Amino acid sequence: AQLTHTTCSLVPQVLKSCTEFIEKHGIVDGIYRLSGIASNIQKLRHEFDSEQIPDLTKDIYIQDIHCVGSLCKLYFRELPNPLLTYQLYEKFS
Repeated sequence: AQLTHTTCSLVPQVLKSCTEFIEKHGIVDGIYRLSGIASNIQKLRHEFDSEQIPDLTKDIYIQDIHCVGSLCKLYFRELPNPLLTYQLYEKFS
Protein backbone atom coordinates (compact mmCIF):
# COMPACT_ATOMS: atom_id res chain seq x y z
CA ALA A 1 0.00 0.00 0.00
CA GLN A 2 1.16 3.49 -0.76
CA LEU A 3 0.95 6.40 1.60
CA THR A 4 -1.70 8.66 0.14
CA HIS A 5 -1.97 12.40 -0.31
CA THR A 6 -5.37 13.60 0.88
CA THR A 7 -4.97 17.32 0.29
CA CYS A 8 -3.78 19.60 -2.49
CA SER A 9 -1.18 21.11 -0.20
CA LEU A 10 2.42 21.34 -1.30
CA VAL A 11 3.30 19.24 1.75
CA PRO A 12 1.55 15.85 1.94
CA GLN A 13 -0.61 15.42 5.04
CA VAL A 14 1.43 12.47 6.32
CA LEU A 15 4.60 14.58 6.39
CA LYS A 16 2.85 17.64 7.79
CA SER A 17 1.23 15.70 10.66
CA CYS A 18 4.34 13.69 11.51
CA THR A 19 6.79 16.58 11.44
CA GLU A 20 4.50 18.85 13.49
CA PHE A 21 4.14 16.07 16.06
CA ILE A 22 7.89 15.46 16.18
CA GLU A 23 8.58 19.18 16.60
CA LYS A 24 6.17 19.29 19.54
CA HIS A 25 6.86 15.94 21.25
CA GLY A 26 9.92 14.36 19.71
CA ILE A 27 12.89 16.41 20.74
CA VAL A 28 14.96 13.35 21.62
CA ASP A 29 18.33 12.17 20.42
CA GLY A 30 18.23 10.15 17.23
CA ILE A 31 14.58 10.84 16.39
CA TYR A 32 15.20 10.16 12.68
CA ARG A 33 18.15 7.82 13.21
CA LEU A 34 16.50 5.21 15.42
CA SER A 35 13.71 3.04 14.06
CA GLY A 36 10.35 2.62 15.65
CA ILE A 37 8.62 -0.70 16.32
CA ALA A 38 7.59 -2.17 12.95
CA SER A 39 4.03 -2.99 14.05
CA ASN A 40 3.53 0.59 15.25
CA ILE A 41 4.87 1.98 11.97
CA GLN A 42 2.50 -0.25 9.99
CA LYS A 43 -0.47 0.70 12.21
CA LEU A 44 0.28 4.38 11.71
CA ARG A 45 0.75 3.89 7.98
CA HIS A 46 -2.57 2.07 7.74
CA GLU A 47 -4.32 4.96 9.49
CA PHE A 48 -2.91 7.46 6.97
CA ASP A 49 -3.65 5.11 4.05
CA SER A 50 -7.27 4.93 5.23
CA GLU A 51 -7.38 8.68 4.53
CA GLN A 52 -7.63 9.54 8.19
CA ILE A 53 -5.48 11.92 10.13
CA PRO A 54 -4.53 9.75 13.10
CA ASP A 55 -4.38 11.01 16.65
CA LEU A 56 -0.63 10.96 17.17
CA THR A 57 -1.06 11.77 20.86
CA LYS A 58 -2.24 8.21 21.56
CA ASP A 59 -0.02 6.44 24.10
CA ILE A 60 1.17 3.97 21.43
CA TYR A 61 2.78 6.80 19.43
CA ILE A 62 3.96 8.89 22.40
CA GLN A 63 5.72 5.84 23.87
CA ASP A 64 7.25 4.91 20.49
CA ILE A 65 7.94 8.37 19.07
CA HIS A 66 10.48 6.81 16.71
CA CYS A 67 7.69 5.13 14.72
CA VAL A 68 6.53 8.61 13.63
CA GLY A 69 10.01 9.51 12.36
CA SER A 70 10.27 6.09 10.72
CA LEU A 71 7.02 6.70 8.84
CA CYS A 72 8.47 9.93 7.41
CA LYS A 73 11.55 8.06 6.21
CA LEU A 74 9.33 5.33 4.73
CA TYR A 75 7.36 7.97 2.82
CA PHE A 76 10.52 9.34 1.20
CA ARG A 77 11.83 5.83 0.38
CA GLU A 78 8.62 4.98 -1.46
CA LEU A 79 8.45 8.07 -3.65
CA PRO A 80 8.39 7.05 -7.33
CA ASN A 81 11.25 9.49 -7.98
CA PRO A 82 13.76 10.59 -5.35
CA LEU A 83 13.31 14.00 -3.78
CA LEU A 84 16.62 14.95 -5.42
CA THR A 85 15.68 13.69 -8.87
CA TYR A 86 17.79 11.46 -11.10
CA GLN A 87 17.93 14.26 -13.70
CA LEU A 88 19.66 16.54 -11.20
CA TYR A 89 22.01 13.92 -9.78
CA GLU A 90 25.04 15.10 -11.79
CA LYS A 91 24.55 18.69 -10.61
CA PHE A 92 24.42 17.55 -6.98
CA SER A 93 27.53 15.43 -7.21
